[in-house]
Amino acid sequence: MTRPERERKLAEIARQPKGEPLTDPVAEPAELELALADLISDDNGEIVFFNDSGFHSLAIRTDASVVANGRTKAHVTATGEDVSGFKFVRFDNGLTLYFEEGLHLILAGGPAPAAA
Repeated sequence: MTRPERERKLAEIARQPKGEPLTDPVAEPAELELALADLISDDNGEIVFFNDSGFHSLAIRTDASVVANGRTKAHVTATGEDVSGFKFVRFDNGLTLYFEEGLHLILAGGPAPAAA
């Protein structure tokens, strides 16, 4: 990435409201990358990420669009997980991801790169 490209990317990141997931088709590297299509949701289309491993960043590859995001109030998932106070991202395909404070969620479009 050239310097002007990097500067444009940093300016775009700086313009995003605090607490919203980073959405960039050329996402910055994350400690862990998953495809949204590979995740299994509960009966209500909800997925919960507990950050027991202490990751700082997680990339989710998807072509689905974000329709809502924020922080939950009092909520318990269909599987009985209390996600009150968790951040969430809801997609146009009906899935909702819940994740804990301290995890930087990066949303990237398209399929994940093939493993080397």
